[in-house]
Amino acid sequence: MAKVRIKVYFEYLCVLKRDCMKKSGFLRFLCAAVMAATPCFTALAGTPQVQVKVILVSASGDSTVISPGEDSPSELNAPLRAKFISELVTDDGKSYVLFPEWTVKREDSQTSVETDYLKRQDRVTEYEFTDNGKFHVYYAWSYRETGETETVMGADVAPMKFTIGDSEIRLFNAFSPNGDGINDVYKIYVRSIVQLNVAIFNRWGQTIKTVSGKLDQVLPPDAQPDNDGGYLFEIWDGTYHGDVVNDGVYYINVQAVGAGGRVFDKKADINVLKGLGLGN
Repeated sequence: MAKVRIKVYFEYLCVLKRDCMKKSGFLRFLCAAVMAATPCFTALAGTPQVQVKVILVSASGDSTVISPGEDSPSELNAPLRAKFISELVTDDGKSYVLFPEWTVKREDSQTSVETDYLKRQDRVTEYEFTDNGKFHVYYAWSYRETGETETVMGADVAPMKFTIGDSEIRLFNAFSPNGDGINDVYKIYVRSIVQLNVAIFNRWGQTIKTVSGKLDQVLPPDAQPDNDGGYLFEIWDGTYHGDVVNDGVYYINVQAVGAGGRVFDKKADINVLKGLGLGN
C-alpha cells in the first residue's frame, strides 16, 4: 500500500511539473510540490500524549523504574514503595485537563486470574506493597481542553509488571567477637519481611539486645540486597553495656511479619566463641 501511495504521489508531481513548466517554470512547480507534501508532516501536531512510569523502592532505598510494556528485571521484596507517575505532554500550546486512572491487579499463582488490588485516579500517587505475588499495572486516561466540555479518550498504554517474592528468615548459631575481622558480629538473613522484632537473652533470661521496627528502620544504612533481594545484616556485636560477653550459649527469639501477613516466630541458640580466631 505504501509503494502505491508513493507511485501515485510521484506521478502527481510529474503532472504538476509539466503543467508548471508550460506556464511559469520550475519555481511554481517547487511551490506546488511543497504544498502537496505539507499535510503528511502536520497531521499529528497538537495531539496530547501521556508519559507514564512506575518507580519501585526497596527497604534499603534501591530503586527500579519500569515503563509501559516492561517487567521488573528481577524479583522484588516487601515492603516495596511504589510511586506511580503520569504526565500529559503536547506541542500545541493549549491547556488540557488530564483524567488518569491507575489499576493494579494481582495475578493468582495457581489460576493466573487477575483480580483488582488497587485503584487510584491521581496523576501522581504512592502506595506501599506488603503482599507477595505478581502485579500488573494498567493505566487508562482521557483529557479535555481547558474551558471545553468534550472529553477525549487517550491512546492505549501497555501494562507494567513486577513480582514480589516470598518471605524468608535464616538464623545462624555461632560467631566469634574477638576483633580478628572474621565473623565478628552476629547477623541474620531476611527477605520480604515487613516488621521485625528481635530479642537476645543470656542463659538466665536477661535481655542482652533488642531490635524492633519496620525493615527500613532496622536495616543499616549500608545494607545491600543479594541477588534474591534479601539482606544479611548485623543484629548484635557481642557486647553488653559496652563489654564483650563471655563465651557461652545465648538465645535469640525472632518474631516477624512477612509479605501477605505471614507470621514468623523463630528461636535459635547462639554460641559465642571468642577463642575461634586467627592463630587459635
